[in-house]
Amino acid sequence: MSKKVSIIVPVYNGEKYIDRCAKNLLAQTYENLEFIIVDDGSTDKTPEKCDYYASRDPRFVVVHKANGGLSSARNAGTDKATGDYVLYYDVDDDITESLVEDNIKLAESNDADVVMFCFWYFNVDTGEKKDNLVGKDFIGDKKQFFDSFLNTTIDHEVFNAPWNKMYKRSFLIDNSLRFLPEFPIYEDIIFASKMLQYAEKIVVNNNMYYSYYVRSSGSLITKYMDGYFASVTRFYKNAMDYCRMFADNDAQILKFSNLYVTLVNTNLKQISLRKELSFEEKKRTIRAICDEDIFRSAVRISRLERIRKVIIRQLVLTRNAAAIIRMYTFLEHINR
Repeated sequence: MSKKVSIIVPVYNGEKYIDRCAKNLLAQTYENLEFIIVDDGSTDKTPEKCDYYASRDPRFVVVHKANGGLSSARNAGTDKATGDYVLYYDVDDDITESLVEDNIKLAESNDADVVMFCFWYFNVDTGEKKDNLVGKDFIGDKKQFFDSFLNTTIDHEVFNAPWNKMYKRSFLIDNSLRFLPEFPIYEDIIFASKMLQYAEKIVVNNNMYYSYYVRSSGSLITKYMDGYFASVTRFYKNAMDYCRMFADNDAQILKFSNLYVTLVNTNLKQISLRKELSFEEKKRTIRAICDEDIFRSAVRISRLERIRKVIIRQLVLTRNAAAIIRMYTFLEHINR
């Protein structure tokens, strides 16, 4: 009997995507599947559409729940899953027909806790589709991955997301791996940086199976959000715990520190340009971030070469919040 795979699809007000998503699920060449659709308190026709597919195909299992956010929905889907393996699939993206079949072969033949695979970026605004490949396959244990392949997966953003991975369900359960609803953004890298602490056998498949739809206009990443700094700081703490599991870790700490500082710099820009805040409120908020020891430590470790980031580095270390605000305001003005 072939192993069962649970594909978990969280949905909130996604009625316009559900038909295409269902078509992609039903097109999978692998047969032993269940599709767990989590309706996260939708107020459009999502609940009815989900129930329609469940009434026509017993592989569709629908969970209706109060709105709790993406992390809560993924957790609810994991709790409902009965498969030997779990995949997360965002309703507004696309997957290829052979995603499950190809990657479960790798998972089974290598007894992998997690299989990562590559993907395309599809820019909705421009229609451009861009390949995202790591360059070669990887099969190895925890230390081999950390030593020789972790930095590659960070550089290509293959490390980040939950949707380009197949997980052994027992691995998630045994290690209490959950998405954390209290963090409103970057819940994916928080999860990934915790998951890697436990994964004993890892496979990276240098083939693309997932189209990630980039919607730069209106993206949460481009907007100010309460809790952003706390979210990326939780990721960095997890990442440093992971790095400390290994003796020779300087290159990996540098890589994670560069990523963390880049993410926080985005937050500093968001705060600087937020019209709802007065100049004094912006200064207080930015100075509080600049005072955080963990961020200051990461800034000192990081090596970001672009001149703008070098300047920001010095402004952070001198806690010059006013200059940070003026710099980002000026840059926004000249880029219009």
